[in-house]
Amino acid sequence: MKKIVTLIIAASLTGFFLTSQTTENCPVLNKIAGASGVFRADGINVEWRVVLQGIIAEKAAVQSFEMALAIQESQSAPSKFQHCTYLVGDDKTLDMKFVLKNENEKEFTIQTVGNLWKKADGPFGLIDDSCEKTAPENCIFTVDH
Repeated sequence: MKKIVTLIIAASLTGFFLTSQTTENCPVLNKIAGASGVFRADGINVEWRVVLQGIIAEKAAVQSFEMALAIQESQSAPSKFQHCTYLVGDDKTLDMKFVLKNENEKEFTIQTVGNLWKKADGPFGLIDDSCEKTAPENCIFTVDH
């Protein structure tokens, strides 16, 4: 009997360690550093980055947060994070994406957290899950990797 219980506990712990999960959110405006069109910010276990296209002022400041977007292929499919959108200057948008700090891990999905994320029908039969009309730090999600 002890062997069975020990085996069950070991199997449970193995599953726990194989699936890693961290909580992230869109970067706060004052944490986004930008110069010459290259913007970056640190997350807990991710690095946010983007290169803005076109003619950019040397010190273009991030003005405001617009939204975060994740998509699903179906109601039962995992969510895939797309971007956090910010306004830069008067007329440019910045779609920040992240990479995991552990560069060996390439594949991941997310789970949205809280009631600020709203599902809607998107293009091509996809399901859009967006978080908007709030501060970026309120658009919380877990990264499953």
